[in-house]
Amino acid sequence: MSELIKLQHYVPRFYLKAWAKSQKLCVLQEGKIYQTGVRNVAAQNYFYRLNELTTEDIDFVRTEFIEKSHEKLRAGHEYLLHAFTLPHQAKRRLELAGRVTPEFEQFFNEMTINANEKYHGSIERQFKPLLDAMIRGDLGFLDNTDQTVAFYHGLAVQVLRTNSPKRAKANLRPDQYELYQRTAGLIMQILAVNMGLKLWLERSESDIVLLQNDSEIPFITADQPIINLAANPTELNPPDDWDLYYPLCPKRAMILLMPNSKRLPVSLSVTAGEAHMYNLGIAAHANSQIFASEEGELAAVKAELPAYLSCFQKK
Repeated sequence: MSELIKLQHYVPRFYLKAWAKSQKLCVLQEGKIYQTGVRNVAAQNYFYRLNELTTEDIDFVRTEFIEKSHEKLRAGHEYLLHAFTLPHQAKRRLELAGRVTPEFEQFFNEMTINANEKYHGSIERQFKPLLDAMIRGDLGFLDNTDQTVAFYHGLAVQVLRTNSPKRAKANLRPDQYELYQRTAGLIMQILAVNMGLKLWLERSESDIVLLQNDSEIPFITADQPIINLAANPTELNPPDDWDLYYPLCPKRAMILLMPNSKRLPVSLSVTAGEAHMYNLGIAAHANSQIFASEEGELAAVKAELPAYLSCFQKK
C-alpha cells in the first residue's frame, strides 16, 4: 500500500527550485511578499483526485471532447476514460454484492487519490531532462522524435492544468461548472494530448527561441508559468493567436512562436527593461502566486501591475 499523496502540486517542484535560494522562494500573494519552501506553493490538497462520474458525465466527455479529437487519438482517450472511471465502477459493483473489504478500500483510496498524480509525475519525468537542457541553452532534443513529443505534451499539460479551471468558472453556468469540476481532471488530460499533437504537427512552421537574461532584473515565474503573449490578461477567452512564453530560471526563458509571428525578438539577450516587461506579463496571468529568487523584482511588479493591467482593459 503506497502512502496517500495529500498535497499535490500543479507546478513541478523541480521547476520551482531554480528560483529557490537556501531552499526558499520569494512569493507574492494577495499583495504580500514572503518566503517559503518550494513544497508549500503551487499545490492543493487532493488536486488530482478522481471523481465519480455519472453516465451523463461520461456521455458529455465522450461527445464534447473525445469524439471531437483527432481520430488517431480517440482510442487513447477512451482508454484514459476507462482508467479514470474504473475504481468507482468497481466499488459500486462490490458494494452491490456486499464484498467491499478493508483491503479494497485501501486500494480504492490509493487509486482515486494517487493515480492521476502519478500519471502527471510520469509526464514530468519525461519533461525534466528537456527543461534542464533548455536551461543549459541546448535545444538538441528537438531532433529526437520521442523527446519532441514529450516536450510538446509537457508544455500542453502545464498550460492546461492551471488555466482551464479559471476559464471554466468564468464562462460556464453553475450547473455546467459542477459538471466540469467532476470531469476536469479527465478533460484536461484529453485536451493536453490534443494540444500537444497540434504543436507537434506545426513544429516545422513554428520557432522556438531561448532568451538569455544577464541583466540585473531576473526573470520571475508564477503558478501559471506558461503564458500566451498574444492573450489579454484581463479576458479569459483565449485569442486565436498563440506565442508561448515560459521562464525556465532567473537567467533563461523560452518562447514558442506561432508561424509568421511578429513577436520574434530582435536579440536573444534581453535588457533589464525587457525582462521586467516579461515579468509583468507573468504576474498579470498568474492565478494567485508569483515567484522570484529575490524580493526586489516582486516589489516592483506589485507596484506596477495595476497600471500594466489597465492598458489591456477595454475602454
